Amino acid sequence: MTRALDFAYRTAGVLAGVFLVAIAVIVTAQIVARLFDRMLPSADEFAGFCLAATSFLGLAYAFRAGSHIRVTLFVQRLRGAVARVLLVVALAVATAVTSLFAWHTVLMVGQNFWRGEVTSGLVPLPLWLPQLGMAIGVVLFALAIIEDLVRVLRGGQPIFAGGESDQQKTDSIADEPR
Repeated sequence: MTRALDFAYRTAGVLAGVFLVAIAVIVTAQIVARLFDRMLPSADEFAGFCLAATSFLGLAYAFRAGSHIRVTLFVQRLRGAVARVLLVVALAVATAVTSLFAWHTVLMVGQNFWRGEVTSGLVPLPLWLPQLGMAIGVVLFALAIIEDLVRVLRGGQPIFAGGESDQQKTDSIADEPR
């Protein structure tokens, strides 16, 4: 199961990168079109859809890599049972919040699919399509947090901690005098 989830997180991360490149292509095409007094219909809207997809599809991948911003000022000084309890509490709260968000996002996408809602731009597009990246991304993010919560409850270390320790090593190397 972990292998399948790792593959899903990496795939979502790659897709986030693809949508980021798509934003660059759309913006560049829009600039070139304006040079020739032309307009790309709904270009801003499509760039916004790509931005949402990039942001949400990258969540789980970034979390697993330890790239999410965490406030560790107090927690990094704690050791033992207190640190473990705070980690469990933080992961449990994050699980609850992201799971609720994922649930409602999937419901919203489903409702827009069944209702046949379309975007309001010049180029009508089924609304569920641009929302799908958001739903997939937030569901994968919730799964990544749940996976780490289960690991910690079983006595292991969260996977994101490995990414953070790698980042701390990189930071300390960068701080060394040359």
